[in-house]
Amino acid sequence: MTTATRPTSETTAEHGFLRRRTGLIFPLLLLITGVTLGIGTAVMEIPENTSSPGPQFFPAVVAIACVVLAVLLGIDVLRNPEPAATATGTAASATSDDNPGVQAPTRPRSNHAALLGAVGTIVLFIVILDPLGWLISGAWLFWGVARALGSRRPVFDVFVSVAISSIVQLAFSAGLGLNLPPGILAGVI
Repeated sequence: MTTATRPTSETTAEHGFLRRRTGLIFPLLLLITGVTLGIGTAVMEIPENTSSPGPQFFPAVVAIACVVLAVLLGIDVLRNPEPAATATGTAASATSDDNPGVQAPTRPRSNHAALLGAVGTIVLFIVILDPLGWLISGAWLFWGVARALGSRRPVFDVFVSVAISSIVQLAFSAGLGLNLPPGILAGVI
């Protein structure tokens, strides 16, 4: 006669803690991005004749914001884990332990297709930035992220993306005196 071993409450609690905090992945990625950007900003080569605030200012602000947001999001996920029923995939039939018969709150699931589409768009943007230039690759970036996030008006998105990319190009060249990569449009812009 064999007896089935039931998991103890200690092993369930250990697996439940990590399983109910899958939301820590995003703060971890954000923290890695902030630290990497901070290190890159710290080792950036700056010409001696650069005036204040300089080219390190904006990346430093973004790096600090990434780290602060990662910490705040991590604390939020640790303080408010997913309900146990959501972590096991039975959210529809879950009830609160404190109030039987009351539906436990659930968190929305991740949209992996949108995430992969946005990441793929950003990776392709990085690859095509130098050869095609900011205007075309920036328009691709805005259009691709809009599509990945669910926009279903591709022609409208193209016009908006080109407009935003053009506004950024003008703001950098006219407003800041910085040139974005012209790419294949080198003689035109």
